[in-house]
Amino acid sequence: MHSRHSVYGLTGGIACGKSTLAELLRQRGWEVVDSDAIAHRLMEPGGENWRKIIDSFGSKLLNADQTINRGLLGDMVFQDPRLREQLNSLTHPAIRKAWQKDRASFLERKAAGATQRSVSLVIVIPLLFETGLEKEFSDGNAVMCVGCGDVLQKTRLTSRGLDPQRVRQRLESQWPLEEKIKRSSHLFWNEGTVESLVRQIEWLPQQ
Repeated sequence: MHSRHSVYGLTGGIACGKSTLAELLRQRGWEVVDSDAIAHRLMEPGGENWRKIIDSFGSKLLNADQTINRGLLGDMVFQDPRLREQLNSLTHPAIRKAWQKDRASFLERKAAGATQRSVSLVIVIPLLFETGLEKEFSDGNAVMCVGCGDVLQKTRLTSRGLDPQRVRQRLESQWPLEEKIKRSSHLFWNEGTVESLVRQIEWLPQQ
């Protein structure tokens, strides 16, 4: 596949299948950078965001091995929008800097012919629109959004062990899926089989 853009942003609703789509693209020769994976790495003991979080939210978040109890942190910030905004303001700059560095490296290698000509890069950013990052991806013309119906979305969240209150809190923490779809240049609908997602990938514009 040869896509029109070299770098895409990938977003969508929670539990809609961003990771599944990213893995399918990876299997087809794309390079993938996952901002959630970067966030987790930076939260590891000694990581750039680990100290910021502990200094701001307290050592009560620490497990016995000094890792951050992400479940406890999540419950705290999803119950209080002010705490969630505080966490985002602390952690997002370092996360953004990391994926921007990965993007620069990819573009340098591509320019030097060190990557296959057909390879594109996709950067998975769940809060891409909420944080105003569409300008980083051809002013929004290279943004993929993966979605599904709200019933299936809630079912998937429940299957992760979340009770109805936690499901509601997490859904309310993001923009409505309809708004993300409206602002995206490419929509993937993930209510069917993996094969259905694969067919939608093949519909991406060719260069």
